Amino acid sequence: MKAPHHVPHLVCLALLLSVSPGSSQEGRPAAGGRPNVLLIIADDLNRSLPCYGQTLVRTPNVDRLAARAVRFDRAYCQYPVCSPSRVSFLSGRRPEQTRMFGNEEASRTPSLKDAVFLPEYFRQKGYFTARVGKVFHIGRDVPECWDVTEEGTPDGKVIYQPQEPDKLGLRESIAQEGRLDGDTGEGGHWYRLASAEEKLIDPTTARRVSELVEQGTGSGKPFFIACGFRRPHLPWMAPEEFFAPYAPETLPLPVRGDVPRPVGPVQGKSPAASDDSRRAALRAYFACISFMDKQLGRVLDTMDRLKLWDNTVVLLLGDNGYHLGTRGGYWGKGTPYEESCGVPLLIAAPGKAKATGCKRVVEYVDFYPTLVDLCGLPARSDLEGRSLRPLLDDPAAPWEHAAFSINARNNQPYNLAVSTERFRYVEHADAKKPAELYDLQADPREWSDLAGAPEHAATLDALRRLAAEHRRKFWR
Repeated sequence: MKAPHHVPHLVCLALLLSVSPGSSQEGRPAAGGRPNVLLIIADDLNRSLPCYGQTLVRTPNVDRLAARAVRFDRAYCQYPVCSPSRVSFLSGRRPEQTRMFGNEEASRTPSLKDAVFLPEYFRQKGYFTARVGKVFHIGRDVPECWDVTEEGTPDGKVIYQPQEPDKLGLRESIAQEGRLDGDTGEGGHWYRLASAEEKLIDPTTARRVSELVEQGTGSGKPFFIACGFRRPHLPWMAPEEFFAPYAPETLPLPVRGDVPRPVGPVQGKSPAASDDSRRAALRAYFACISFMDKQLGRVLDTMDRLKLWDNTVVLLLGDNGYHLGTRGGYWGKGTPYEESCGVPLLIAAPGKAKATGCKRVVEYVDFYPTLVDLCGLPARSDLEGRSLRPLLDDPAAPWEHAAFSINARNNQPYNLAVSTERFRYVEHADAKKPAELYDLQADPREWSDLAGAPEHAATLDALRRLAAEHRRKFWR
């Protein structure tokens, strides 16, 4: 029998991935039948977390969840911008299939006319479904997914993030504000508030999610509840108590690296920001992570009080990564590099591994088949990705898969990044721009392009073939 045409590519990939065998274990069934699902999304959250090695940041509640979860060290979103990433993992399809390349379109794009979104499928299968906050992009909700759908704003109206200080009546509460005085990217506008925590959206979201979790447990159905926190997305806005632990003089300056500034969705030609401005921006981002963490704690307290850990799958993730000035002075997302496409992901599931890291490469399109599998629902044949159950049973299990992330220009895919356990390959639709190759073990900041190094020619060729196979399948 002739071998399938893709086998040589998998062999090449296997050479790139350092896979160690591990023993699997059977997960015990969740109490009371099908498990609940609690999906928690933190907007623009990168891996600046203690469980990922960033010890400066204070997140006791993320740490608390990590103690119950598998921490995926090499998880990747499919598109490092809010709406395209969310539509991709909520549909189980890649951005090349959804044709969602920006934040302005409706979430159910023409390409998704007949798609069944993840919470929609759970609703069809008898789950009570609810969302509060930013799950789909703001103002881009898909109502047929939910029994209950709410913005999380105090008055229930749609408020876009740049409008929050005025729409929430916070101007008089601003003790200090600032913006990066240089560099490039999204600008880094921040506010330190003298008070008014309860006027902000994330506390409202946490309280309402906690109520819905309790309501869901009494509904006679399993629940699928999605909690969308806005922080640490811009504007970096939090009460001063969350700024206090991060004295600017104690924060290390982001190391810019001698590399070109990446091409992202927001461009600028500003000079290098001052040291004080960069430290202030870093402080504000960390403060917003700690603020989000407090709201997460409210939800986890409800899980504790109702004793739901034995029958609930909990996911915590950032929708995309975020550069903090460490690549040529770029602050923002939307690039094909590790800090933009690499994301935090914690999954706590009944009967699965706890308090452990997984170094296997996984993708956000894996969420949909994973939750369907863990909850015992009929598998779907129209999904990309694969169930992460084997890695939740044994985080060291063999897993010979790469991750694919894209960016687009003029409504067409432009960058393609391929990630393996050791390497990251980036290619561009512009033929004038050469492909790039980085050794993430030796060079996690991706400052040394190895594409021209003879000793890495075989690796470059193998990843180029993986990229070509992906493009043949998905690009049009």
